[in-house]
Amino acid sequence: MAVPSSSLLSSLLLLALLLHHCSAAQDHGSAAVIVNISSLEDVVRDRAFELLHRTDKLVGVPLTACPSPCGLVEVQASALRVRSSSLWADGVNATAADTAGFTVPPRVVPSPFARRVDVVFERFVGGNSSSGALFAAPPGYALAAPVAALLAYDVSTGNNGSRAVGLRALGAPVRLEFGYLAPAAANGTPPFNATAARCVTFAVDSGKAKAVATHAMASDTACTVTGTGHYGVAVRLQPTPPSLTPPTPQPPAAVRERWWAWMAVAGVGGVVVVGFLAATVVAAVRWSRRRRREEMDLRALAGEELGRMAVRGSRMPAAKMVRTRPELEDGSPMAWRR
Repeated sequence: MAVPSSSLLSSLLLLALLLHHCSAAQDHGSAAVIVNISSLEDVVRDRAFELLHRTDKLVGVPLTACPSPCGLVEVQASALRVRSSSLWADGVNATAADTAGFTVPPRVVPSPFARRVDVVFERFVGGNSSSGALFAAPPGYALAAPVAALLAYDVSTGNNGSRAVGLRALGAPVRLEFGYLAPAAANGTPPFNATAARCVTFAVDSGKAKAVATHAMASDTACTVTGTGHYGVAVRLQPTPPSLTPPTPQPPAAVRERWWAWMAVAGVGGVVVVGFLAATVVAAVRWSRRRRREEMDLRALAGEELGRMAVRGSRMPAAKMVRTRPELEDGSPMAWRR
C-alpha cells in the first residue's frame, strides 16, 4: 500500500477558489451566494481527469477557472487514478499525520465495476460551507470540522470520467481522516469529545446537501464510511438553561386566616343548600304520588253506584232491578222428578 509523505500530501492539497452556478440575493444590503454542490464537483472531476492523464500519482487539483464572478467557495481537492485490481489487492492510503485524507483498505471494488477509477477527495474548508449554507448539521448539533467528500469516477477505456461509481468494501470499511479537530467548537459547544461526537452522512440532491444519518466515530479524528459520499463530524450543542422564575410571595397570616373562615362558611352553606334540595325533591315525589292516588279514586267513583243490602250485619252491593225473570219452559220436568 503506497503511503505519500506528509510534505508531499500537504503540497498536493491546494487551496482553490471556485465560482459557479450562483445567484445574488439582497439581504439587509448584503449579497448572498447560492452554490450548487453538484456543479462544483463536476468542475473538480473534469480538472482531475485532465491532470491524471499524465500521471498515476496522487495530485492536487487546483481550480483556476471561474465560470462566473458571483461568489467564492474554498475547496481543497486531490485525486488519484488506480486500477481496480490494485485497489482490490493493495488499497489506497492517502493520509498523513494531523492532516485530512482517506484510506481505502484492500478488498474494495468499484460498483458498478470499472477497470480504472479516479478517486477524488474534497474538503469544503471555507466560504459558505463554514457558515452552514452548503452543509447544515443535524438539529441540536454543530459541525466541528470541514465536510469531506470521497468520490470515484469510471475512467476505463472510452469513458471520460463522467460516470460516478461507488466503492464497495468487502472487508474493512473505508476510513476518512478529518485531521486536527478544535478542542472547543463554535456556537457554544463543549470541548471536543470523540466519544460524544457523531459522524454525519450527507445526501446531495439537486445540488443541495441534507444530513441523513449519524454514527459514532472510529477514533479521535476518523470516521468509517460505507463508501463514496459526503461526511462530516458534529458535536452536540449545549442546551439553553431554563429561565428561573421568582417564587410566588406568600400571603400574610391575616389573609390566610380570613381565607379559612370563608372556606368554612362556604362549606356550611353548601351543606344547607344540598339538604334543602333533597327535602324539596322528597316532598315533590310524595305530592305526585298522592295526586295520582286521588285521581284514581275519582275515576273509580265516576258512573252509577250499585245499591247495597244488609246480609247478617254486612252490607253488600245489590242490583236495584232484575232485567230477566226466570220462567219454566213447557215440557220441562219438575226438579223433584228428575
